[in-house]
Amino acid sequence: MKTMNPNVRRWIAVAALVVIALLSVFVLAGRLSDPTFHAASIAALDEKKVTVTELTAAVAAGSVIISAVPGDATTPIANQVAEMATYLLIIVGAIMLEKFLLTMTFLVTFQYLIPIACVLTGIWLFTNRTVLVQLAVRLAVFGVIICLIVPASVQMSTLVEETFDIQQTVDVVQQSVDEIGQADAGQETENEDSGLFDWVSGIGESITSGVTDLKQKAEQMLSEFIDAIAVLIITNCVLPIAVLLFFLWVTKLIFGVQLPVSARDTVGRIHGRFRRKRAALRASAVQVKKD
Repeated sequence: MKTMNPNVRRWIAVAALVVIALLSVFVLAGRLSDPTFHAASIAALDEKKVTVTELTAAVAAGSVIISAVPGDATTPIANQVAEMATYLLIIVGAIMLEKFLLTMTFLVTFQYLIPIACVLTGIWLFTNRTVLVQLAVRLAVFGVIICLIVPASVQMSTLVEETFDIQQTVDVVQQSVDEIGQADAGQETENEDSGLFDWVSGIGESITSGVTDLKQKAEQMLSEFIDAIAVLIITNCVLPIAVLLFFLWVTKLIFGVQLPVSARDTVGRIHGRFRRKRAALRASAVQVKKD
């Protein structure tokens, strides 16, 4: 059986790489980066944003209501509740970043990384430089990884949110805000409707018991705020990083990619190679002298 000429095989491989690059740039890049292709993930991210918006409104309302309680007993709690808005802003930024990366990662991968990998592979076919094909494989794998990070993190965060039922936590927080507002308004109405003598005689006990009750509810609301924000931070900030590290670990496990930990390790490895090479040359020179 007649074997194919190596040059013919190279040119066939080059033609296949050109087709792959053209399909990647003109077909896959446009379709996979289209927001309609990621409609489910974008809808999930929008739902998360609505949840964070509701929680932000509850934080603002809770801070105002708690600060309106007579006296300074609940002022520190009101300040802590107001500081929760900073964490919510970070969460909103993370959600917006995920929406941006959801389409941009596919565009970068199929518009640039895959074609560059094809070009490097084509050059390797004619030069036989192993570093080129290694770089091409790493670019392609890196592109696939960054494309999978956001969809995988969205699915993971959805499972976590279903487990913790974050929407129920937001509803509980909103209910606590309403209860504090109603209790504060009821306390003021009771003081206004009471007679002068009754109000003067019971003012100390009424204010003390009322403020103590409101302070306990404010502390409970602060605890619920912390629980809700902790879940949101885990699902929208921690999980994407964990998914990225997991994919990198799997890639390293499959392809055996060994990256130098530091510049010192790299220098040490290079120095060791030169030292072994010089030892081998000396050994060969001694063997020549003996012969």
